[in-house]
Amino acid sequence: MEVDYDAVNESIMESIMEDIGSMNVEEFVDSLSGDDHSDALELVTCMNGLEFSMSVNDSLDYLSEYHNTENGWNEGESPYDEFVRIVTREVDRQFDERSR
Repeated sequence: MEVDYDAVNESIMESIMEDIGSMNVEEFVDSLSGDDHSDALELVTCMNGLEFSMSVNDSLDYLSEYHNTENGWNEGESPYDEFVRIVTREVDRQFDERSR
């Protein structure tokens, strides 16, 4: 029987996204290092309405609703875009770690 590596990789990715999405923002920010940690910490502390007790998924929803290009931010420069980049880098890092 042949292993379906695409299905395995998809399962790993879904698991990581569920794990990160369900974390509260404080745990997520604390789990980061370097620039991602400092950027995420600054973003969470500066955004009115965004709280450390919110889940990462709820935070993304909030930022998508109130702090994106539709609310006057330049494409790629909104707090939502920045947080998505941070989350994506962490998902990729964990995927690389689990795939070894």
